[in-house]
Amino acid sequence: MKQKKNILLFGITMILSLIILYFFVTGYYSVDTIRIWSQGWIDYATKDAYIRDGRLFSALIFTIVGLFDPPIMVVYIVNIILAIIILSVCVIQIYQLIERYKTLGKTKNKIIAFILSYTYIFNFLVVDILQFVDSFIIATSILLFIIAIKKIIVDKKNKVGFLLTILGVICYQGTIPVYIATAILVTLLENKKINKEYFKTIMPCAISILISAIFSVLIVNLVPIVTNIEISEVLQKMDYLRNIKVNLSDMPQIVFGTFYLFPPYVWIGIALFTIAISGIYGIKKKNIQMPIYVLMIFMAYIATLIIMLPLKQFTMHPRIAFVLGQVVSAMLIYIYCNNFKDKKMNIYEKIIVGVISIYFIVTIISIFKSTYEYKLANTIDEEFSQKIENEIVKLEEQGITINKIGINYTGNGINIKKYGPLVIKESKYISGLYVVALHEFYTGRKISSSLLLTEEQKESYFDCTNTEEIQFKNVEDILYILINL
Repeated sequence: MKQKKNILLFGITMILSLIILYFFVTGYYSVDTIRIWSQGWIDYATKDAYIRDGRLFSALIFTIVGLFDPPIMVVYIVNIILAIIILSVCVIQIYQLIERYKTLGKTKNKIIAFILSYTYIFNFLVVDILQFVDSFIIATSILLFIIAIKKIIVDKKNKVGFLLTILGVICYQGTIPVYIATAILVTLLENKKINKEYFKTIMPCAISILISAIFSVLIVNLVPIVTNIEISEVLQKMDYLRNIKVNLSDMPQIVFGTFYLFPPYVWIGIALFTIAISGIYGIKKKNIQMPIYVLMIFMAYIATLIIMLPLKQFTMHPRIAFVLGQVVSAMLIYIYCNNFKDKKMNIYEKIIVGVISIYFIVTIISIFKSTYEYKLANTIDEEFSQKIENEIVKLEEQGITINKIGINYTGNGINIKKYGPLVIKESKYISGLYVVALHEFYTGRKISSSLLLTEEQKESYFDCTNTEEIQFKNVEDILYILINL
């Protein structure tokens, strides 16, 4: 019976996820995909990112992939299917945890538990993870962490949990906040209150993640020495104080704007409403402990991001803030597991069910919309590359060879208004990044280099009053491009 239930949950999760992630499942190119394509699988795995960042599993897997050199789109599609499968297993793991702390007799309770489990894993920030060709390894890290926490807190198998924690960190260090936050939630569900027993229960998790994090730092620093490869350029240029300042200054935009992956103000609105309604419910039931713990869950999940503050800028790497997408579901899981007796729901419980339902609907719509906009950015980039190619072909027919590209931007924002903020952020054409690599990727033509079109050249070569979005001008072997946005 239990196996049939897990198969049903897995099937529902897979079908729903394949639908809302349709635009990724049918193929997507991220910046990293283009970098891998330009460098080759093996060089990217061993010289650019994975091995130098201590991600040994990624380095090993993609070195093996490089030996066969399959089409990059095929690899991405296989990768995202694997990622969805792994994350679907994560949903089942969370569902089983809820089932441990809450009797799910009626069908409505099972549906609520599924929705909470689903939004805990497939939250709006999952989009940033799934855009990458190694997302299945990041998903594996999350799964290993959840199983490790269950082994330590529920099964009291500390050694197994410790081993799984290390493996999870080796897969991807950016998910460490997920481990910490989930351990805090599960320990609270297990112990019911925060006391000496709570800290005794969570201590093995704390020790496991601390040792694993130290081990990961050692790998990052020792691998370049052992392999005679230069330390990651990202680590060389890392400015910890600047990252902290930037992340703190960006926090209002992150909290209210949610990386353009969720409707503005809605996430924080739902979070604060959940805290408020738990407070009213707690006062009504003379159970002040519940709203205090709900607020503590919210603060604890946010606080786990402190670990990442000096390391990377959140707006550039939303995936490391994955716990932000989990916190609403975490609060609702706690409320659900500690209330909702198997009888007729009162008004407060009905409101909570309403919040759960609204959050679920907004989440799946947001994921679908975000992946559409990511894919639209791909389309815009491809069309831009093709326009450049058409111009180069036309010049070649006139006996003119183009070896370099020079680009500059102008305009008052009229043309850019047709794109949403997420499309603007993700399109390399709009941002002016990787133009040469982008052109070769989409057209197969190699351009030796890209130049910056100076202000003087812009005024000399182009009619800046022209409202056309793209203007071309060739000078010798250089094709200058003025983009009016």
